[in-house]
Amino acid sequence: MEFLAAYDAIPPTDAAGRVGLLRRHMRSDGPALLRELREERPVFATPAGVFVTRMPDVMEVLSTPDVFTVGVYGAALEEALHGPFMLARDGADLHWHDRAHAQLMLPAEDFGPVRRLTARIADDALDRAVAVARIEGRTTFDCVQQYAAPVAARVAREYLGFGDVPEETLHTLSQRVQRAVFVNQERDPEVHASGVAAGKELHDIVAGVIARRRAGGAGPDAADDAPDDVLGRMLRTTLAPGTGRELGDERINHQLVGYLIGYQQNATQCAVTALKELVSRPDALAGAERAAAEEDTAAFDGHVWEALRFHPFVPSTPRLCVRDHVLAAGTPRETRLAAGTVVHAHMASAMFDGTVVEDPETFRPDRTPVHNMVLGYGAHDCVGKYPARAIVPEMVRRVLLRPGVRPLPGGERALDYAGTPYPQHYTVTAGATAS
Repeated sequence: MEFLAAYDAIPPTDAAGRVGLLRRHMRSDGPALLRELREERPVFATPAGVFVTRMPDVMEVLSTPDVFTVGVYGAALEEALHGPFMLARDGADLHWHDRAHAQLMLPAEDFGPVRRLTARIADDALDRAVAVARIEGRTTFDCVQQYAAPVAARVAREYLGFGDVPEETLHTLSQRVQRAVFVNQERDPEVHASGVAAGKELHDIVAGVIARRRAGGAGPDAADDAPDDVLGRMLRTTLAPGTGRELGDERINHQLVGYLIGYQQNATQCAVTALKELVSRPDALAGAERAAAEEDTAAFDGHVWEALRFHPFVPSTPRLCVRDHVLAAGTPRETRLAAGTVVHAHMASAMFDGTVVEDPETFRPDRTPVHNMVLGYGAHDCVGKYPARAIVPEMVRRVLLRPGVRPLPGGERALDYAGTPYPQHYTVTAGATAS
């Protein structure tokens, strides 16, 4: 009880001191802090909100959107997107309608084609990175800047339909929006303003892409050879008129930019953190390398999602309790939450809840997906989960299939965040080009 003893020693009137200690422990050793909370105070009230750490309670929060809403960040997200978006709404017609529309645009049937697309783009990026390293007389390259980020952006261009928008533009602007909305806990006005400006720039870029598509004949009567990317599907789709559910070009714009915000940085970070977790465990890496060579990728994918259980991209998500609620009713941790309480649902903790997850500290790639919350849970789980299940594992797989491309010995966990909330650099050795 190292953290709790120190926390309790701070007077309740010193809110800043308690929050400061909490954030320092979360930064220095988040898993240890969450383990202590799960065991001793699984529903932990702080001046920064209530931390929920057990699997059943996290599931309760995330699957009850009429009580626990996205009101913590919804307004900021719509300001950055310059319009409505499903992730900023709860239960409203727009939320459920746009989620249904998104599942039509991002269907499970895309898994195979998107996986092949990712493999092609990833192999090309590895070839480029290795070739540049050799030309410049280097034996390493940056797995974030020269591989993961550009691969994610190139997939976004070809699959989502961003056309010829530069990959660096997609990555940089989407990162600024995501940081302003989801990471800016202190609500720094400069970070927020930067995100809003980036969102406006993305909106205007997409408006231009849509206008060029329309000028080229995109629409319900588009030619058979029109691009079958997500934007093309949205432009060709007609919905029942007069119901208020039509998707005009402005709504399509909000949707496409929203997809990018939820995808680009997530895919980039997931690829490098999964690689980091695998190479840090020699036995897991050996198993992943064997599985990567198999035609059936299911076993390999289990290695990636298990790796991400140890380092999820979104460790927690905030919700606003909008009416009085009894959380974990009937259990020893039953807690009454008043309307207006901010609740932090810690998915990273839930996935290590030993009362639900068997032997949680052991790396087991054959775990049931039911206990994996990397792609979220409940009413706001990842709307792009089907393509994500193809893109992220394949980005990792192409690296493991490349001889000699591995993090430097001793540097397996050396992700460099460069003072940002996101990994910016990860040095790997330059192997051979693809045959």
